[in-house]
Amino acid sequence: MATQHLIDSLKGELQSLAAYTDIDLVSRKDKWGSINFEEARADIDLALSVATDLLDLPLQYLTDTTAQQIIDYVPGVVGGLAEIDQFSLEGGDPVSRRDNLSQNLHAQVEALYAVAGSSIPYLAYRRGDATDNITKLNQAVADAGKILEEAKKSADDKNSEIEEIIKAARAAAASTGVATFTEEFRDEASTLGARSKNWLIATAVFAALTIGAAIGSYFWPEVSPKADGWETLRNVASKVAIIAVLFTGTIWCGRIYRALIHQATVNKHRALSLKTFQAFVKAADDPYVRDAVLMAATKTVFGSVPTGLVEYESSQDQGVNFVEFGKRPSGEKVTEAATEMLDG
Repeated sequence: MATQHLIDSLKGELQSLAAYTDIDLVSRKDKWGSINFEEARADIDLALSVATDLLDLPLQYLTDTTAQQIIDYVPGVVGGLAEIDQFSLEGGDPVSRRDNLSQNLHAQVEALYAVAGSSIPYLAYRRGDATDNITKLNQAVADAGKILEEAKKSADDKNSEIEEIIKAARAAAASTGVATFTEEFRDEASTLGARSKNWLIATAVFAALTIGAAIGSYFWPEVSPKADGWETLRNVASKVAIIAVLFTGTIWCGRIYRALIHQATVNKHRALSLKTFQAFVKAADDPYVRDAVLMAATKTVFGSVPTGLVEYESSQDQGVNFVEFGKRPSGEKVTEAATEMLDG
């Protein structure tokens, strides 16, 4: 262990070095202008750090040799800092003088740190900082582990809540979508029904005109008994043409009326199918039952509906078979579930 005389001398030297802690040795624009000691910043900080660290540590645990070596190197560093502190732009090339001062300080700091740097960890351990730091670090790791576990548990709980929210949102979105399409089909059915009434009136008007023309042509124009065959043929042809046009208009208006009534009936059927589907889905808890109801409702809604108003031909292949489309995955799931039950 170092003697008290060496310890007192060492503290005095370190205090003289630490005195430059509050002095700006890097840049002084009011005195140095654009010239600065930025390249020497690392050496200045290292020298001051060594001084302040050693002053806070139990120097009595140093050997006499180490303490004397530190005492010998500190004045060189102090002198280098003093030269930087007294630097001015007068007296020759300031850039060259700055570079020389920076290089000289670098050599002095390296020599000091080579001796004092290896002693600082041991002195810190002797003061008890290392043990305290290890204890604090272990406690911090334990606290971090607890926080991590709590965060993981909270995340799992949040994930469960988010999944429930997503399920509820999907169900609400599906219900809203079905209700929206139900109203759209219902509105379309009402619109087509209103339009069909106009065509029904047009059909009645054309039919009345056809009947009126047929009756009127019987009495007018009269065919003169003296008319020859060509005159008679001309009169008959004109009457037939008028009646044919009116009759064709009646048939055409009647077909449009029948088509509109058919479309209105189909859309009303689709609205009722979607409403029924929504009721079944709300009542069913099994997802496979819901899938079956969905496929059946889809086939009913988008399939051909025989209303009796237009010609309908039944066919074994009516577009995409939704039941066949979804049967394999559902069948495989049911088979897997049954196998697991039998194995259990």
